[in-house]
Amino acid sequence: MKYYLERVNKEVIVFKDIAALLKGLKSIKPKYEHFQIHRFEDVPDSQVNETKIFRSNCYVMILLLQGEADYKIGLHNYYMSAGSLYFLGPKHLRHYRREKNNWKGFVCIFTDEFTTATNLPNHFADYPFYSLKGNQKLQLREEEIVGFQKRINALYLTFNSGKLDNCWHQLHIILNEAKDLYYQKFNEEVHEPEADLVIQFNSELESHFFNIASGNVEHLYSVNDFAGRLYVHPNHLSKILKKYTGRTAGQIIRERVIVEAKSLLQSTEMSVSQVAFTLCFNDTSYFTKYFKKSVGMTPIKFQEKHNNK
Repeated sequence: MKYYLERVNKEVIVFKDIAALLKGLKSIKPKYEHFQIHRFEDVPDSQVNETKIFRSNCYVMILLLQGEADYKIGLHNYYMSAGSLYFLGPKHLRHYRREKNNWKGFVCIFTDEFTTATNLPNHFADYPFYSLKGNQKLQLREEEIVGFQKRINALYLTFNSGKLDNCWHQLHIILNEAKDLYYQKFNEEVHEPEADLVIQFNSELESHFFNIASGNVEHLYSVNDFAGRLYVHPNHLSKILKKYTGRTAGQIIRERVIVEAKSLLQSTEMSVSQVAFTLCFNDTSYFTKYFKKSVGMTPIKFQEKHNNK
């Protein structure tokens, strides 16, 4: 299997909670703040069929029983079809495109706060399919589809009865069964060492920008920083990335910075200097030059152009 990074030239939309996510996708209104499950059949035809690149602060589990779509989740490109059980975590950048509103299946969305509300422990981030390094899709066999459909439908019915504590227990049973199946399907899969390095770099990159967005880092990582974390020489890292993606590590980092910068300039009321500071630029003028070199206009012009739309 060949792994690659798709060129990103769109802005990142960040949905802060379940309500914002479903509203942004023109889906249904959630019943509860921190946990939601519904069927695709329940969603109005107005739901968007192609998204921009986005991230949400939620965990998502989807069982697709009918329909087709092309997904990009983190590093991987997936084709979803009947029998696809797939997962989206808070660190995943993603977008999707589907041909028509003929989907059937279940969408389950939950947050870390769901466990706080139920006073139960949270281990969502520990599941391999919510990791940046993991595979996000399980393609189920016929008997597996029947089993997961039965359990998820039971969760759906429990949810509509308002028994959220029971929902938590049922959810974890489903996730644990999916984890067991995941290890059966992927534990013995062997990747090329070079392709693994691309995956590891992407994981480090997304983790770094997630930490930047969370205010947990003090400086923007350079190629040398990433190479050091991956225990490889910077030149070797760029060589492998160039081979698999067509771009060097420096080019990929720059593109990722610009994606975050555009998102902040468009979706917040931050000034250019605040955006620069958030992205760990100590010098606003240098950030302005950095941005203009890639975008062809200054951050101020970009912000004005967006606000005047």
